[in-house]
Amino acid sequence: MPLRGFESICSKNAGQIVSRDKGNPQYHKGINAARSCVTHYKIDGDVIKSGDRCDYLLINEDKRVAYLIELKGSDLVKAASQLAATEEVLNQELSNYRLQYRIVANKCKTQEIYSSAYRKYQIRWKGRLIQKTRFIEEEI
Repeated sequence: MPLRGFESICSKNAGQIVSRDKGNPQYHKGINAARSCVTHYKIDGDVIKSGDRCDYLLINEDKRVAYLIELKGSDLVKAASQLAATEEVLNQELSNYRLQYRIVANKCKTQEIYSSAYRKYQIRWKGRLIQKTRFIEEEI
């Protein structure tokens, strides 16, 4: 477990791990069909108390893959900057993991998806950033 002093909010071999904020429809669901060892943390306000940060961190400990997850209304650039800020703060703890970036927005404006500010994150993370509206469900 990379985050010492914090307990995972899911069971060790959970089959499905859902990241969702109360009162918001968007969610991320990690499907753990192989029943790998997983950990899940609420970052915003729990692990990191202040500043820019994403909402959740989901880690497949067996595959050494970490998912930084941001649930957002519509501001994609802000969401990406929160993922980057969280990565920076947790850099040492996540150094042995392959990072994946996920943004689940309530709605997206086409011009924002193609903006230069958002494109810089897409280029920086080379295909590891997935953004969708309403939900993302994926095998982890």
